[in-house]
Amino acid sequence: MALEKTHDESALLAAIKLGNEEAFSEIFRRYEKQVFAFSLTLTKSKETAKDVVQDVFSKLWERRDQIEAQQSFQAYVKKITYNQTISFFRKVKLDRDLQRELYLNIQALHIEQRAEAFDQELPGLYEKLVDQLPAQRKKAYLMSRNLGLRYETIAKKMGISKNTVRNHIAEALHFIRQKISQQYNTNN
Repeated sequence: MALEKTHDESALLAAIKLGNEEAFSEIFRRYEKQVFAFSLTLTKSKETAKDVVQDVFSKLWERRDQIEAQQSFQAYVKKITYNQTISFFRKVKLDRDLQRELYLNIQALHIEQRAEAFDQELPGLYEKLVDQLPAQRKKAYLMSRNLGLRYETIAKKMGISKNTVRNHIAEALHFIRQKISQQYNTNN
């Protein structure tokens, strides 16, 4: 069915309902700028407005059997444009929510992996750090931590004062904590 040169919009719409692509191209040509302008006022983005134009005319073609030639086609197109723009905003919001959720999941996974690595590496690192302590400090620390001895008992066994034992253990803890902190804060 060849489309006759016509300016009658209702004839074009009737032809579109029958699947006439020439008629559709003519309607596209007539309304493309209006749809773009209306979408641009809603979105404030030329790229988004172009996308909405494509979506509107795709929707029109998909639903061509629902076009009513007697109704105002301009109002119909404007309503579809408005709905497509709102759909676009909903999709963007869902995408942002999804992106945020994915980001949080990735962060949680990263933290979980780091915790697992920390749990696996920590015992070896701890032993290395204890081995780096000066001999007297190491001895006092191990007697306190591994044997559970009190400062007074350690002092008697080592032949030093209770305050010296306290200082050795405090220095050992400070050294170990500092090195572990440095190790895991620089390996983020």
